[in-house]
Amino acid sequence: MRPAMAAPRQRRIFAIVDRLDPEEVVRVLDPYLTERRKARIESMIAGRLASVRVAIEAPSDPHNAAAVVRTAEALGVGAVHLVAAEGRALEARKTTQGAHHWVEIHDHDDLDGFLAACRRAGVRPYGADMAATRTLADLPVDAPLCIVVGNESRGLSDRARAAMETFSIPMVGLSQSLNLSVSAAIALYDVTRRRRATLGRDGDLSAGERARLRAYAYARSVDPRMLEGLFGREDARAPARPTE
Repeated sequence: MRPAMAAPRQRRIFAIVDRLDPEEVVRVLDPYLTERRKARIESMIAGRLASVRVAIEAPSDPHNAAAVVRTAEALGVGAVHLVAAEGRALEARKTTQGAHHWVEIHDHDDLDGFLAACRRAGVRPYGADMAATRTLADLPVDAPLCIVVGNESRGLSDRARAAMETFSIPMVGLSQSLNLSVSAAIALYDVTRRRRATLGRDGDLSAGERARLRAYAYARSVDPRMLEGLFGREDARAPARPTE
C-alpha cells in the first residue's frame, strides 16, 4: 500500500503491520472485531483480483484519480498505478471514501518505469484510446492485464500508444469522449467480470497475499492507539499480547 497517501498515524499502522507475522496480527486483533466486520473482510479478500490492475498516465486532477481508486477497490481490483503523476493527483482522500486504505497504489516516475514493472509482474497493459479500432469487448482476459487511461485533457501520450495495444469504448451518443474516471470504471467493470468468469472464481490472491491483506484489514479496523498498545510502536521488536 502507499503510505504517502495516508496520514502520519496511518503510516505508523503500515509500519507496525509490515514487521509482524500476518497471522499473529489477526490472532491478537480477532477479539476486537465484530463477527459482521470479520465477515465483510473475508468477503473482500475472496473477491480480490491480483490479475487485474489499473493505471493512470500523468493524472493531474486529484478527484478523478481518487475516484479511480474508489472504483478499483469496489470492483475488487487491488492495485492502482500512477505514471508520472502531475501536481496533487491523489491528495483528495475524501473522494476515495476510505478506499485508499485497502488498495495498493504504486508510483512510477515515468512510463518506462511503469512498463518495466508490468513486465516483471507478467502483466500486459492495454491503453484506452477513443481512436483505437479494437473495442473493450475484444480485450483478452485469459492472462493478467492492466487497464491504462490517460491524462484528463490530453489522453494517452504518443509514447504510451506506441508501447501498448489500445482499445476504445464504443459510444452511440453525440458525446465524443468520456471522463477519465468514467472510462476506467466502464473498462474495469467489463474486464473484472470476464476475468472472474474465465477463472471460475471471484478472486485470485495467493495464500500469502490473502494473509497480508487480512492483517491490514484487521489493523485498520481498530483504533490506531489500540494497535500501538497491543503491538508496540513501529520500532518495537516483539508484539505485546492483549490482556485477558
